[in-house]
Amino acid sequence: MSAPSAPEHALSLMDPPIEAPRITDGYLDLLDPGEDAGRPSVAQRAMRSTVVPRIYERAWRPFLFTLWTLRTTGAEERLVRDLLRPADGDVTLDVACGPGNTTRRLRASYDGGVVVGFDYSATMLARATADTFDAGVTYVRGDAHRLPFADGSCDVVSCLGALYLVEDPFRVVDELLRVLAPGGRIAILATCDRGPAPLRALTGLAEPLSGLRTFAPDAFMSRFEADGLEDVRIEVSGVSQTVAGRRPLDDRG
Repeated sequence: MSAPSAPEHALSLMDPPIEAPRITDGYLDLLDPGEDAGRPSVAQRAMRSTVVPRIYERAWRPFLFTLWTLRTTGAEERLVRDLLRPADGDVTLDVACGPGNTTRRLRASYDGGVVVGFDYSATMLARATADTFDAGVTYVRGDAHRLPFADGSCDVVSCLGALYLVEDPFRVVDELLRVLAPGGRIAILATCDRGPAPLRALTGLAEPLSGLRTFAPDAFMSRFEADGLEDVRIEVSGVSQTVAGRRPLDDRG
């Protein structure tokens, strides 16, 4: 019997099972057609536009990323690989994958298994599927506040650069932790509330309009530790924080 394809593998991780998945532009679409309604913030509208996905990898992310993290994208890639340490055969979930740049890099770091890119933006996922030529990668559109995957189904979980955009970031973190398997590793990248007081005050005033949130340096680290993760580590650079941890092997819930 041949090994399941990446989309089949992704579907096998879902609970409850999806009987008749809808395929849109090459990705599994789990959102109802009208579910994109509402009043997205300025930042969310940008990520769901048709323009940002086209320039994200070459201009948008390198410029803004360096500005707020004070790290190059290359340095970030090395840090993420060190924190997540994907192994051959792992099931990797990359939440808020955007156009798939991190998803593809995670896949390139090991053999076997599957990498699932997950995002809310249809335009980002259309770009991701168009730019991905690896049979071990698949993409799913859905809401990170209610991930469709079973408890403990993913060996590696990442969410790099999106928690400051979502409606309830800590609910999303709880979902990321829920799907993390025993022995699995998780890493998130978010904003960090630091720097001169006037700058923090200005950032706070801009949050309601822009939709960009900032988080205390211990916000996610304490969440990881409360969930029982080990080897919890935080890297603060610029106004960003990268937080990682590992679920113990004997943690069976």
